[in-house]
Amino acid sequence: MTRRALVLPTWALLAVGGVVVLAGAWLAWLVVTGPDDDGAPVASASSSPAASEPSATPTPEPTGTTEPEPSETPEPEPTETSEPEPAVDRTSVQVSVLNASRTQGLARTVGQRVTAEGWTVGAVGNWRGYSAANTVHYPQGREAQARQLADDLGIQAVAPIVNGMSGQRLTIVLVGPVS
Repeated sequence: MTRRALVLPTWALLAVGGVVVLAGAWLAWLVVTGPDDDGAPVASASSSPAASEPSATPTPEPTGTTEPEPSETPEPEPTETSEPEPAVDRTSVQVSVLNASRTQGLARTVGQRVTAEGWTVGAVGNWRGYSAANTVHYPQGREAQARQLADDLGIQAVAPIVNGMSGQRLTIVLVGPVS
């Protein structure tokens, strides 16, 4: 008895490879863009504890006719004015500016703007990874600084650092000019 091997046609191998590449790009896009636009995490119906647990508040059962009790209008409670967050000391924050586009000199140009805004540029270079948009990446505990840097430059996307980025600096990954 002769054994035969199954050999897939070239078009099938290319189709499978294309699907793998598209899936990887989609996953990278999800990692870079993070939660939905308003910053609220997206929850599925199955993960909501309220959807899976019975209501803890008992529903009053109707009884005979009763006179409604007069209700007092509660006085609004005074709200405490929250102190504004302390301003970020831009000069003490190191920023890496990385070019993920094909535009030569983009990181250097944006790095000059970062310096003009008062930040300290620690490194300028190229980024070989994928990014869907100009993004400010931050190490753990530095999100407020990243948001301030993004606001200063008009960059919309802010995300945690990914592999290959400094764990000490904010990192700007550029895919195009900054307005």
